[in-house]
Amino acid sequence: MKTFNTMFGPSIFLLVLDLFLQNPEEYMNLREISRRVNKKPGSVSRALPRMVNRNYLTATRIGAKIVAYKLNKDEKIIQHLLEFKEKLSS
Repeated sequence: MKTFNTMFGPSIFLLVLDLFLQNPEEYMNLREISRRVNKKPGSVSRALPRMVNRNYLTATRIGAKIVAYKLNKDEKIIQHLLEFKEKLSS
């Protein structure tokens, strides 16, 4: 279910955010994120730094070129979004 993308209109940023809100415990690299949201890696790669800068995601370097991203559940906004998503699905 693409909750926020449906509510607020199409956006790669929202597609990626929805993906992580649906899978809050998973680490994903750029290719996995792109595959799951059905967008090209180049498009997704532009949204990821903004999400890390806003503290929505954490980035962990795995090897020389691979970065794994995970939802930052310590961020207050993310906590509110997870609660909001939970209320929408009940």
